[in-house]
Amino acid sequence: MTSETKIEIKGLTKYYGKTRGIEDLDLEVKSGEIFGFLGPNGAGKTTTIRCMMNTLLPTKGEIRISGELVTRGNPKLREKIGYVPGELALPEYYRVNEFLNYIEAMRGKPETRRQEIIDRFDLNSNLHKKIGELSKGNKQKLGIVSAFMNDPEVLIMDEPTAGLDPLLQQEVYKLLIESKKEGKTLFMSSHNLEEVQRVCDRVGIVKNGSLISIEDIENLNKDVPRIVEARLRNPDETRLAEFGNRLLEFRKHDSFVRILIRMEDSIKDNIGILLAQDPEELIYPPASLEEFFLQFYERKN
Repeated sequence: MTSETKIEIKGLTKYYGKTRGIEDLDLEVKSGEIFGFLGPNGAGKTTTIRCMMNTLLPTKGEIRISGELVTRGNPKLREKIGYVPGELALPEYYRVNEFLNYIEAMRGKPETRRQEIIDRFDLNSNLHKKIGELSKGNKQKLGIVSAFMNDPEVLIMDEPTAGLDPLLQQEVYKLLIESKKEGKTLFMSSHNLEEVQRVCDRVGIVKNGSLISIEDIENLNKDVPRIVEARLRNPDETRLAEFGNRLLEFRKHDSFVRILIRMEDSIKDNIGILLAQDPEELIYPPASLEEFFLQFYERKN
């Protein structure tokens, strides 16, 4: 494990009886980077994260974080890691402040950023409420506060923005990018392709329990497909042909067209081809993870 490597996974395999969770995973995450972990449901993302957090024992393989071997009862790792689980299992009878006090006592040191993160995520009004009384969004905010409040050097997050409204999602993105600039290392799974494109440096892509590729985010962005839907007054297929080899799919019904393009040029360039046809309606939604995987897997096969 080099000084530049913060998370090292070797041969990680986890089976649930005969059911595969993850198999022979080799992975290194560099110090000071945001590493995204992408894959469809059942691909092995949560299994990997739970093994990293030692809430699951691997069938074989090993994991090192900050040079420490991940084993049961290693107190050094508690101080170094912040964790946002995909399914928050919080003690609902605790009050929010009591729970944060408990986390602080368990880590064994003062939580230097506790009030700052509480303020950023507007949790002050909920500090004396029982956790069971909180909305899903406020429970997610509590999970984020508990992960970041001790200023950890490594953050491991499974779907960190799940259940948050768009404004709070933006605040999470800001916090992630700030943490990276401070030299922290972040490992996150996500079902939101746009958020991975926005904050990550590299992405590991898993399928059926195996790592099939690691991509720099700049290279990945070139191949992300995007849907464009338009209702054209005078559809001109000759003009649509200007998309060239970026055109992955084309459907037309009367004046309505639906195209799937590869993002090699700017949004302005792509939209311009359709704007030249005087559209009555134009929709350019973010790429879906499902469409991305379909195109990505086809290129890898």
